[in-house]
Amino acid sequence: MTILRGFLMLSWLLIMSITLYAVTQLGFNWPAVFFGDLFGNEWRSQFNTDFLIHLLLLCAWVYWREESKVKGSIYGFLSIFMGGMFGFAYLLFHSYKSKGNVKALLLGSHNDDE
Repeated sequence: MTILRGFLMLSWLLIMSITLYAVTQLGFNWPAVFFGDLFGNEWRSQFNTDFLIHLLLLCAWVYWREESKVKGSIYGFLSIFMGGMFGFAYLLFHSYKSKGNVKALLLGSHNDDE
């Protein structure tokens, strides 16, 4: 669990740094870049489609694991629109909340051990 937590911390710092750089260079208009790449460059289209499917999968898992469907909906939305900026912090927080129990981390409110 220590390695996972370290990886999540480093990943979060990296994505926040890259995001800050992108915003200072290109502004906040990420939808234009994302959707422009979907239809303008074949490899970026492939990558962005794959990435979007991963974000939707993360959203579904976050929604499912939360007991409150209101929180699940909000967290799911954030996982799509913020990606790793939200997802890495969410996993890191819940790794501590679950006290390192992988089953509790993955199952959330569906964990029968509580």
